[in-house]
Amino acid sequence: MHIGIIGGGPAGYVAAIRAAQMGAKVSVVEKEFLGGECTNHGCIPTKALYLTAHKIADFQWGNAMSLWDGEIFPDWRKILDFKNRVVQRLVKGIEFLFKKRGIELISGRAVFLSPTEILIEGAKSERRKFDKIIIATGSTTSIPPVEGLSGISPWDNRRALSAEKLPQKLVILGGGVIGVEFAHIFRAFGCDVTIVELMPKILPFNDDDVSSAIHRALVKEGVKIIVSAKAVYAHRNTEGVIIELDDGNSISAEEIIVATGRTPVFPDKLDEIGIEIGENGIVVDDFLRTSVEDVYAAGDVIGPPFLAHLASHQGIFIVERILGESDRKFDGSGVPAAIFSALEAGSAGLTEAEARKKFGDNVKIGKFPYIASGRALCEDEKEGFLKVIAAPDGKIIGFHSAGKNSSELLGLGGFLVQSGLSIDDVEDKIFAHPTLSEMIGESVLAAEQRAIHIL
Repeated sequence: MHIGIIGGGPAGYVAAIRAAQMGAKVSVVEKEFLGGECTNHGCIPTKALYLTAHKIADFQWGNAMSLWDGEIFPDWRKILDFKNRVVQRLVKGIEFLFKKRGIELISGRAVFLSPTEILIEGAKSERRKFDKIIIATGSTTSIPPVEGLSGISPWDNRRALSAEKLPQKLVILGGGVIGVEFAHIFRAFGCDVTIVELMPKILPFNDDDVSSAIHRALVKEGVKIIVSAKAVYAHRNTEGVIIELDDGNSISAEEIIVATGRTPVFPDKLDEIGIEIGENGIVVDDFLRTSVEDVYAAGDVIGPPFLAHLASHQGIFIVERILGESDRKFDGSGVPAAIFSALEAGSAGLTEAEARKKFGDNVKIGKFPYIASGRALCEDEKEGFLKVIAAPDGKIIGFHSAGKNSSELLGLGGFLVQSGLSIDDVEDKIFAHPTLSEMIGESVLAAEQRAIHIL
């Protein structure tokens, strides 16, 4: 079995490794770098900057608490060098795994000639045939239809992460996950930041409590947030950019980041071989097969949610199905998602609003605040909460948190949701003390009005 994979991002390279583990012959066609957008221009570099910002904040906290006295002078270029070293180490790690697993890596752009044959346009053009093909070509920044915007060269995630100098004033179009993460990072390094969001709240698809908590934390940092606002015109002058809003107001800044969403990237000539493309991306069935036999698709190219870990899971699923290890349908429910902003946040499953719409007032909500956690207070982390949502029968259907290390707490929270566990399954389990994870147990108990450390 020879499997061809188009795209070396989280869906493609993980699928390739799993296929090689199972004994298949594997070739990956990648036009840029292994690791894709996540490793090179998204998840990883933003987290490297996020960590650096928190190291600076920790030092400033020590000054504020009179634990020490001193000044810190961040060097942006050296910070970017650190970010680049992290990225390169991970990319080289993937390359090493490919080499050791015998996975062929072909540099070039794939063009479909038939459902099982592609033309690879690179340093030299060549035709290759495969038994099965997986499309994992990812996504790119979606530019909103704002008059003049495309003509002023706005920053996307790539340009923002490679800026040679920090802008004094920055405006971010979009208050979703990408927008709030960039807002926190650039504010931490001293930029004047304004978010413009079309919807009535930032993080419009997240739980209301998560959205509100991050909104408050960003404002506390000094980020300006404008919601229910539509950008209608953009232009650039000698001092920077000017964004005009639909209410007649305008915002001036040195640079602008577009963070209004992502759009799938497709290989060439999909239509000529009959692959169906829908409103959100390539159309796939319950087994992630496209409309053409022997061609599968995974990751951002099949549409939202655009999550690297979901893409990787889909890649593994496809390979195991192709090679006969699994015949189950793909289940993408309860996928966890983390946010790294002024507060970390984590979510899995239904939001409270979605749960109430489905179950009405019979839904069970358990919420526990960070300020009641001994470990959180030891770390001087008073802001935040954990929330567990359960159906009337006690099945845990939602987990949401905002606060210190929420992304790590999400590992267990997401497991509770995806495993279909109930309040009864968790309530008698022992959590180590003093840890932040104790709050998960308290939240579960709170859903039955039995939390110990809150009224």
